Amino acid sequence: MKPQLKTGVPDYKIPSLEPLLLKELTATAGGNLKLKITNAIIHGSSDFSLTKLKASLETLTFTVDVDLPHLSISGNYDINGRIILLHIRGNGPMQGNFTNCKAVVKLQMKEFKKEDGESYLKVAELKTKILVVQDGALRLQNLFDGDPVLGDAVNSAINSNFNGFVTEIKPAVENAISKAFIDIANGILQQFPYKMLFPES
Repeated sequence: MKPQLKTGVPDYKIPSLEPLLLKELTATAGGNLKLKITNAIIHGSSDFSLTKLKASLETLTFTVDVDLPHLSISGNYDINGRIILLHIRGNGPMQGNFTNCKAVVKLQMKEFKKEDGESYLKVAELKTKILVVQDGALRLQNLFDGDPVLGDAVNSAINSNFNGFVTEIKPAVENAISKAFIDIANGILQQFPYKMLFPES
């Protein structure tokens, strides 16, 4: 299915991964940070590699190791809070690049019957764990109401301590990504009966 995921198949509700469009990602890191990204355009997600798959049809659990060599994202952000000992406030356009990302995705599915009498699968739970982001860069425009001195200083601080920034926001981003992809996965799965997905089972 990987070639199909790159371009998408609208008839089967399979979205294009190149680019991947996400209307909203909302992330919170405890009570310290609130981050919302809207109208995100993500390039590079179709270049994923599945390096490991563990599946159990008895329990309908699936664990997938994913490598993404390069991701770029643009969109609009709204951020307020404290991270890497900095207070950050602003909203506006953003751009980011992330290289050599590794993640594990765990899915718990369940079987159900539709009106046609066929059995289908749906994702009951999806958890994303980001293991590695080797490098990257981020640019947030219009920080502190467009103050150029503060904005440049905070962007410089984020990029000079990029791994620390990613570590602090990672749990919140993992949760936001997991919620977004449950809807995408279920939209795809409901197009195909169980026996079509696993004909030998």
